[in-house]
Amino acid sequence: MSKTKIRLRGGNFAVIIIVALYAIWTLGRPLSFTAPIASPHLAKSPSVASELSWPSVGQAAVGITPSGVLASHGEQTAIPIASTAKVLTALSVLRKHPIAKGQTGPTITISQDDVAIYNHYLSVDGSVAPVTAGAKFTEYQMLQAIMLPSANNMADSLAIWAFGSLDAYADFAGTLSQQLGMTHTRVGADASGYDPATVSTAHDLVLLGQAAMGNPVLAEIAAQKSAVIPVAGTITNVNFLLGQDDIVGLKTGNTDQAGGVFLGVSKVTVKGTPLTIVSAVVGSNTLYDALAFSVPLLKSTQNNFDTVTILKAGSVVGSYTLPWGGVATATTAHDLSVLAWKGADIPITVNLQPINTRTSQHDRVGTATITASPYSGSTSTAVQLASTPARPDAWWRLRHPL
Repeated sequence: MSKTKIRLRGGNFAVIIIVALYAIWTLGRPLSFTAPIASPHLAKSPSVASELSWPSVGQAAVGITPSGVLASHGEQTAIPIASTAKVLTALSVLRKHPIAKGQTGPTITISQDDVAIYNHYLSVDGSVAPVTAGAKFTEYQMLQAIMLPSANNMADSLAIWAFGSLDAYADFAGTLSQQLGMTHTRVGADASGYDPATVSTAHDLVLLGQAAMGNPVLAEIAAQKSAVIPVAGTITNVNFLLGQDDIVGLKTGNTDQAGGVFLGVSKVTVKGTPLTIVSAVVGSNTLYDALAFSVPLLKSTQNNFDTVTILKAGSVVGSYTLPWGGVATATTAHDLSVLAWKGADIPITVNLQPINTRTSQHDRVGTATITASPYSGSTSTAVQLASTPARPDAWWRLRHPL
């Protein structure tokens, strides 16, 4: 046999070996990952929203701590808010001079200027707590005097102690209110809310109430029915709804210019989930009206929550377009349920992983999550392949090695 023929046969054999090795490698290896296409979901609670028991006059709003305002009623125009402004005073002082729960804070000595502030409010028939020059109060006790009997003089005295002047307090409180999203709130010449130039809306007051309940010291004081402080002795909370209808706070307000105002908080459990509901009623004819309007409003807010199944098990939430043809679908492994505001839009985030030719039916490929529900926290379910994806045939694989 000639050397040429031997070389040809050897070359052919090498080609056969290479082709065989290529085929074995191509047909045996897992194919490259197939990227997913997640379906965007914006579900709506199927429950029909209940009609809230709004007050017949003025404006109102409700929300859930810490999720912001859920609903409002009436024109949200800034009007005087009377002593509910003291919640902003107390929160501002605690931001400037924080104290931990169980602590009383620094001791403050009452000056002749503080006595003059007391006498001023006494002369205009404002709410006061008696003081004498040289008397000593802790920061905590002055906060009690502000929040329980709604002492105007203590609000101004504490604000001046904390910030140096009422003007400096107004600057700080104005900045804080803007940070809290209270865009229609303005602080007047005092820290007590007696000045009608201190204005806000029901919407803004709900945001203020949520921030206040986020401060453990302020929430604790607002829930006290009475306390004992220097000079005055026993002081009583003017919020007579406290302890009734699950109400745990927060602040009343009443002046000729403001009418009746009530910023209320109730703690309830709905479908096994604890909720802190904040309501604000502004512009009532009297304080009694504001309080009376608040009870049915808080109760109807509670009734407007329901546990709903947003996605049932087997719901398609994504897909994979297979390069060799066909589509693999991704479905929820379990029901996805959440406590929701009736009729609310509920965004669902779907995160899917790539798959390859080894991924089979029921393999977990991702997660579907409700992250926008502040009522029961983040809720999620596994996402799996609905069926084993079609496999490419040998001819397709040989033509697509990479």
